[in-house]
Amino acid sequence: MVLINAPSTQVFMALKWQEGKPSFHIRENSQSTLTTESAIGYPLFYRATADSRRFCLGHTAMTQEGTSYKICLEKPKVGRKCQKCSNADARYAANLHHSHTKNVNEVPQEFRNHMEQPNYLYLATFADGTIKIGTTTEKRKERRLREQGALWATIIAKTLDGYTVRTLEDLVTEELSIQQSVTTKKKIAGLLRPADRTEVKKELKRVSGAVEALIQKVDYLDCELLGMKWENDALENSIWENVHSYPWDLANGPHAVKVIDVIGRIGALSPVNSSDVFIADLDALFGIEIEIGEFPREELLVQDALF
Repeated sequence: MVLINAPSTQVFMALKWQEGKPSFHIRENSQSTLTTESAIGYPLFYRATADSRRFCLGHTAMTQEGTSYKICLEKPKVGRKCQKCSNADARYAANLHHSHTKNVNEVPQEFRNHMEQPNYLYLATFADGTIKIGTTTEKRKERRLREQGALWATIIAKTLDGYTVRTLEDLVTEELSIQQSVTTKKKIAGLLRPADRTEVKKELKRVSGAVEALIQKVDYLDCELLGMKWENDALENSIWENVHSYPWDLANGPHAVKVIDVIGRIGALSPVNSSDVFIADLDALFGIEIEIGEFPREELLVQDALF
């Protein structure tokens, strides 16, 4: 992207991972269609204010062919989504994550189709050593881990369907107290102050063994133990070894940084003419109409030592 030819306004709608790479989905000049741009190397030269227009982020729907993103042209009255999209997201989450607790006749057919394919149970570890249990499908195994910003993972087991894998997931949480979600705030804190990698991987191995032992005791759920290991190739990028917290709100004021790498939805940002690297949750950008250009701003300095 070249700033000289940039549109006057943009709305970042989402960050998506495809084939191991992060991309921004963007509406330009209030157009109703989306363009896709690689997030790596993307220049964020813009300003936003309290008066900047907000746009609904749309919603995810389940179709006979699988999950599908639905763009929305409405403006939310509160929050970041209109009421229609908020309700659609709530229905989607209820049918996807709680279908194993319902009578099969209560689950819409498109979700039944989704649930009737092989699924995988995994453990994911983050920079501070936090471990979570999760589930995914064959097509989304690696993408799911990248979306969540995992640094290491073990694909524990394969099941014949989504009902079984979610029952296993709940069992692991209940018996071993392993959480099913990790906040982005905690992921950022881990990247700023990472735990020792050797110790983190050792703990993942120990917990993986405990989960496998629990599964082996459960003879009423059919699954295949795998023990497949995964590591995020972002660890090969040395820029993550010395990062600082981005001090300003991406949703307000002027900014002039370039995205040099991404873990999950956490962007590594580098100011113009600087080798410093700051990290921030890119989610703050989404849904806000930003004005493209270079605007007066304070100098971005490393201030970690002051806190």
